[in-house]
Amino acid sequence: MTTITDYQRSLDRVFAQSRELIPAAPTWQAGLYHAIRACYTEMSAHPDALHLHFIATSTDPLVQRTRSRHRARLLRLLQTTRADAPVPLHAELLLNQIHATLREQIADGHEPPDLDAADQTFATLLFDYRAPTVA
Repeated sequence: MTTITDYQRSLDRVFAQSRELIPAAPTWQAGLYHAIRACYTEMSAHPDALHLHFIATSTDPLVQRTRSRHRARLLRLLQTTRADAPVPLHAELLLNQIHATLREQIADGHEPPDLDAADQTFATLLFDYRAPTVA
């Protein structure tokens, strides 16, 4: 079994959880928060997956495609199960911002943030989100 196969299995486990978490949440932000938290918990439990998800995606096209497919199916799930979902571009930008923030923390040579610190990042970015207005 290869590392990329293990990584894909981790993403599949996260998606299976997200299929229950996103629709059951009271708001789209809460649903996405729970899905992202499940993803971070899964990645943290598997150091190779954590490295692939946050670090290797910037240099390895295969890992980048694997993570991009996961992100796309997560966004489709959000759009198809939540009437209150933001437009896809806004949701994608939020996911990218969360990912970039955590990648920066991990790439700076620090240990990955513990779940409480990661939760703070997720909550701040998701629950303080204000949809852009059109002038």
